[in-house]
Formats: sequence, C-alpha cells, structure tokens
Amino acid sequence: MIPEFYDGEFLPDGDHDATWTEVRQRFGSGETRRHLCDQMSRFIQTARGCGFKEVYLFGSFISGKDIPGDIDLMWVYRGDYDTLRPECKELLDYGRMKERNWDMWCSSDDPVNVKYLLDGWRKNKTRTKQRGIIKIDLEKFEGLIL
Repeated sequence: MIPEFYDGEFLPDGDHDATWTEVRQRFGSGETRRHLCDQMSRFIQTARGCGFKEVYLFGSFISGKDIPGDIDLMWVYRGDYDTLRPECKELLDYGRMKERNWDMWCSSDDPVNVKYLLDGWRKNKTRTKQRGIIKIDLEKFEGLIL
C-alpha cells in the first residue's frame, strides 16, 4: 500500500512496495498522468518480457505535483548487460529514453549498486527534504497492463 504524503508533497522516506494497479490508481488521474501511465504500462510489459527484476519510481510523478513532466525511474535488470536483447537494452538506454522525455536509470541486480543509486534520489532536488520511492516487483507483477 502506498502511504499518504508526509508533507502534502512527498511520500515518507523509504522504499514503498506497490503494484502497478496501486500506482495507476493513486497517481494516474488527469490527462498528463494518464498518458504517462499508458507509456509506462508498455515499458513494464517489455521489461517483464526481458526478465527485469524490479522498477523503482521517484520524482514528481509520485509526488503531490499536479502535472509531472515525466516519470523518473530505475530499472533493475538481471545478469550481464551484454547478453540482453536489443529491445531490453533500449529500455536501459538513457539517451533514447531521454529523447522520449523520460528520466531513466538502470542497474544490475547487485544490491550494493542499487542502494547507492537509490540513496541519491531519496532527497528532493534542493536536497532539503526526504522523499520516498516506490518499488514494483516485476517478478511478482500484479497489475493490469492497458
């Protein structure tokens, strides 16, 4: 379950497990957010087909901001990057995703690396407030892809 904002803007600090259905219900209202959710649904479908382990969501999409510019996310993939299929590598290509107006990062499933990367996104842009992160387990995926 996704907790309420602790300050009207950000989720409480920590990793909050959620299903894609919960994320869409909580953050998918309004034209911009619905459009972002539709795109993300397609990306999740591809990521699951690639065997990715999880996706973390952070930034304005999971905040109290009325109209987020994008969804900030980090894919966690299993295994060696060099063995991934082209459509899987495309999801991990920062430049290609940025062209689509997405802020996307990636990590292998090394827990030390995942923690290091996520620690940087636990604070807002001005580094003055803690913020929570949403984790969707793609191996136990539960959510309607639309």
